[in-house]
Amino acid sequence: MYQSLLTALLFVATLCTTTYAQDIHFSQIGRSPLNLNPGLTGIFEGDVRFIGNYRSQWNAIPVNYQTFSGAVDMSFYNKNYDKRFFSAGLLFNHDVAGISRLSLASIGLSGSYTQRMANAHFLTLGLGGTITQRAFDRSDLQFDSQYNYETRQHDSKLDNLENFNGTTKLLADVSAGLNWHYRVPRRDRRTNFDAGFGILHFNQPNKSFIDTDYEKLPMRWNLYMFSEFQLGGSRLDLLLSGIYQLQGPHTELELGAGLQVHIDTDPGEEVALNFGVSWRNEDAITPFVGLKYQAWDARVSYDVNTGFTQATERRGGVEVSVLYTLATVKPMVTKICPVYL
Repeated sequence: MYQSLLTALLFVATLCTTTYAQDIHFSQIGRSPLNLNPGLTGIFEGDVRFIGNYRSQWNAIPVNYQTFSGAVDMSFYNKNYDKRFFSAGLLFNHDVAGISRLSLASIGLSGSYTQRMANAHFLTLGLGGTITQRAFDRSDLQFDSQYNYETRQHDSKLDNLENFNGTTKLLADVSAGLNWHYRVPRRDRRTNFDAGFGILHFNQPNKSFIDTDYEKLPMRWNLYMFSEFQLGGSRLDLLLSGIYQLQGPHTELELGAGLQVHIDTDPGEEVALNFGVSWRNEDAITPFVGLKYQAWDARVSYDVNTGFTQATERRGGVEVSVLYTLATVKPMVTKICPVYL
């Protein structure tokens, strides 16, 4: 366990610096796995997993964001091939922001192949494809060309002189990624670890609303880890997480730590509380609290802004995630899928 803990700390220590990426964003690392890496499809204990994420950010200013994500994934296990399995997932995202109500609506499919490399180590390769519609509403927008010099005020009846072919844009993109999953191969041990990297918008589709322009949607690269380490034989787990993302000129680093307290560990009656905090470089500190109850796993966090404070008064936003896992097969030492033990 201590060797795994050291590995996690060294992995986090290699991550580095600055602000934030261009895609939809969740502060709770690993709680929206299909948005992070298609290689995380099917990497959970159980048969079918349902995931919901909601984020409301910067409500104190006119450019507030409202983001929702929903996903479901499952693994397909063949008892004749107990060292490998396939998984599939479905993902939906919706995001709207600002006076123009700039929105994103996307639906995606992901698939993954997992190979057991050793007794407790699994390597997963994932691929995903997404169809996205971007749109905006210009009815409330004001332009310099609409300034009336006679009345000295804005006049919406004046031509805005903008040449938009339309206010919607449809694009398709491809993602790929690799994930390493480790879990202590004992029913009475809870230590598990995931680390990997994802490449999103691999084909860099055109995102411009103007037909004569070509504006690439930059690839987003991420390097991440998240883990739970059981502390000895106690009911406490140490939670560690870290992510570094790069998209065009934008970068993001976020590190997190917390504790999980298991109140009841009886099979089928599990109850656990978790709490902690994450830090995003020059941007936010995010405390969180969560509850696991049987097949349910919920967490609430709140971003306290450390940058952009004059406009937001440090009020970043609330984020909620809920996971529900169906498991018809109980964990067994002789099976690796769908429970990896």
